[in-house]
Amino acid sequence: MRRAARLLELQKIDLALDAARKRAQAIETLLTESSALRAARLAAERVRDRLTQLRTRSKDLELQSETLDNKIKTVEERLYSGVVKNHKELSDLQRDGAALRRHKGELDDTLLGVMEGVEQAELEYDEVQAELARVEAAWQTDQAALVVERSHLLEQIEGLTSEQSARRAARAPADLALYDRLRAQRHGHAVARLDEGMCGACGVEPSASKLAHLQRDDELLTCGNCERILVID
Repeated sequence: MRRAARLLELQKIDLALDAARKRAQAIETLLTESSALRAARLAAERVRDRLTQLRTRSKDLELQSETLDNKIKTVEERLYSGVVKNHKELSDLQRDGAALRRHKGELDDTLLGVMEGVEQAELEYDEVQAELARVEAAWQTDQAALVVERSHLLEQIEGLTSEQSARRAARAPADLALYDRLRAQRHGHAVARLDEGMCGACGVEPSASKLAHLQRDDELLTCGNCERILVID
């Protein structure tokens, strides 16, 4: 096999290794919570917090309502006990009782609205929890597949790295120096096959003398346009 063809085989390994490493790196990024999962969890947390606040508010209002009931009861017991004889004191008790009942009516209206809010928030929380469970289940399925893919990629990378080392060890340092420089300059593609007499990378046709040289000698010749190492079958 000619020197250029051997470098082409090395390039195939290097490109496969590049792709495997790039995908493995991408998987490492994906092996975290997805944006969809984070959004679903955040939505559930927000509804849960709102529900907690509404429940706390409801309990506070219920306690206030019970306190008002007790006050109203105390006022009415005193008002109707017959113990109070003073007309002004009786009027004050009647006024206090009426004010307490108005206050309790307003508070009970507020409590009713809060209780309705609790009920609505509970329904919403059930919905966001169900959505969170669905998204999390899908994410876990994806994670399992990614873990398997990563395992296969790591095995592939190990094998390719070993083959890469063996092939590089068999190449002349000068050949590798040219190959590595061109790989860095040409986005990993340092070598190109001749395709119907033209460079398979840029499409420029080498001179007749260069084609004759490629066919006759085992030397590394580059495309006059893109400078890639040319391989002739």
